[in-house]
Amino acid sequence: MEPEPVDALPVAFPTLRESWGVLGWFLVISLVVGVPLYGLAAWLLPLQLPLYKLSVGALLSVVVQLVLLGWLRRRTNLVRLPSLRWNARGARWQLYALLLVLVPAQAVVLAALHLLPLPSWTAKTFQSMAHYPLLSLGFGCLLAPVLEEILFRGILLRGLLRNYSPALAIGQSALLFGIIHFNPAQSLFALCFGLTLGWIYYRTQSLVLCIVLHGLNNLLSFFSLMHNSAAMSEAAQYHYLTSSKFLYTFLGAAFLMGSLLWWIKRTTSPPAVEGLEK
Repeated sequence: MEPEPVDALPVAFPTLRESWGVLGWFLVISLVVGVPLYGLAAWLLPLQLPLYKLSVGALLSVVVQLVLLGWLRRRTNLVRLPSLRWNARGARWQLYALLLVLVPAQAVVLAALHLLPLPSWTAKTFQSMAHYPLLSLGFGCLLAPVLEEILFRGILLRGLLRNYSPALAIGQSALLFGIIHFNPAQSLFALCFGLTLGWIYYRTQSLVLCIVLHGLNNLLSFFSLMHNSAAMSEAAQYHYLTSSKFLYTFLGAAFLMGSLLWWIKRTTSPPAVEGLEK
């Protein structure tokens, strides 16, 4: 018996419209689940203490994302929902080693975004997180990368790639990844980072590789936050970013990042059109 042609199979989840719907469901679940739980925590715990407030915020973020993932699985036809591919092509160890260079190179390139006058609504929250390293590392470098990569690359991007061109699929998933951070400064960084994550997932089909890349990026951001909050004021950061020293560093990092992405492109190949296997 011949396999069913791809054209005869149902459209994969999500379409562009459905991908925007995921953002809407995130907001709804945040209001329906997150707000009541935060109110309950405020009643039970002294949230004026920074540690309790940060812990509750991190926990609620995890709960909302888990509920969203469960809701998408419940309300979406399982035939349309792509199965997760953790490491479909068995990403080679060289790719993981390469991330140790790619992450700092990309961080230098994206540091130039600090020159834009973007408001940051959560700056004080991130500065407070530097005082609680175990909480910050556990949430920012472990839980957040796993949950966000499952949603944005494992489900949204994987489905979009089956329905649209790679450029449109990667761009849409990165746009949603940026918007969902709900903070202008952080959203722009997330959008740019999402483009890198999406392209790497498209070339390697490895969700694990994206999780490691995401975790390393957050780890570098955490160490940078701890250092900068103690050693460099905003004025000093701006002076450094406008100096010739940073310009040369930026150009070197951009060349290095471009070279690494070229190597990934040269040593990987995009996936063939897939059916909706279950």
